[in-house]
Amino acid sequence: MLGFQTFAQEGLGYYYDYYNHFYVFDHGKNIQLESNPVDSIRAGNDYLAYISQGGDLKVYYNGEVITIEENIPNEMIASANALVYKMQKRLMIFERGEKQELSPWAQNYSVSDNMVTWQEVTNLNIMTYQNGEIKTIESGFSVKAINANKTSKNVFAYSDMNNEFKVFFNNEIFDSQLNNIRNFKCGLNTVAFLDRFNNAFIVFYDGAYYTLSDRLPKSYTVADNAVFYTDANDNLMLYYAGKLVQLETFLPSFQRTKDNIIAYYNDPELKVVYAGQKITLDKFSGQPNLILGPNSALYLDNNNRPKYFYKGKLYENFLTEPVRELYLYRDLPFFKYGNNTVGFYYEGKMYEFEGSRDR
Repeated sequence: MLGFQTFAQEGLGYYYDYYNHFYVFDHGKNIQLESNPVDSIRAGNDYLAYISQGGDLKVYYNGEVITIEENIPNEMIASANALVYKMQKRLMIFERGEKQELSPWAQNYSVSDNMVTWQEVTNLNIMTYQNGEIKTIESGFSVKAINANKTSKNVFAYSDMNNEFKVFFNNEIFDSQLNNIRNFKCGLNTVAFLDRFNNAFIVFYDGAYYTLSDRLPKSYTVADNAVFYTDANDNLMLYYAGKLVQLETFLPSFQRTKDNIIAYYNDPELKVVYAGQKITLDKFSGQPNLILGPNSALYLDNNNRPKYFYKGKLYENFLTEPVRELYLYRDLPFFKYGNNTVGFYYEGKMYEFEGSRDR
């Protein structure tokens, strides 16, 4: 064990009891929300959205259930802090207990934890919502005002009408002075991309562009404040918060990335990188079955016992019964075990409830 102390995870959990009543698990509290099954459940850090049996869109927030629409949305996307949904043409957001219309007629919208982007159908402008404000990124002159684009938590990367690659960050547009960039990925404060014309691997970080290598990587991925890649010589490299380090001299057989956490496996060791630090979690006789949250990793060890890594620490020996199912609601571990027991691991303690047999 790397350490143990009380902690507060992000995320709300939910489950059905033996009678198919719908419950939310909210930071140690167990609250019944509905007496009948619900549909289209979406969970964030501080809210839980769902469609009730009567066809209403409801949100549990701050201990209360709020009906925000009396009809079923066309689409719903849950970010960490907000629910974004479409009601016919209207683009809507529910954030911090309040509902707001972002656009009366939107298309091509994208949602991340701290940013929503879309194109207005009426004037073709590319718009963004961030920190409570709606702003224009690019004015529209044609149906296709921009070409390829991607949104991360606080970054919007795109090629404009002239194929010039740009990054919208902190309410500013940063022009790379490069054209025809097609391969790029985004994370918090970070964009990495391949410049095939100049044979360069480039990162945008916190307002500036840097060349990581004059040889293209074999593979790469982007996390929060980080770029994780295999260079041309099979070295495993990490660019984190402005610093470049070599993690390994081999290509791992398994690697995954989510938000703040990077995980990779090379027989027999499972390792994670969190906040720029490399940590060996465990040893396996085969490739592990790993679930990642924004700041966490959940898995069964070689003895089929659950282990939970969260923000730099590994927690174990909290559940000794054989586990049938395990899951992460954001960073909140959820388990099914026994005949019909469900459990949440929160602040160093297991909370157990009687669950439904068929859910």
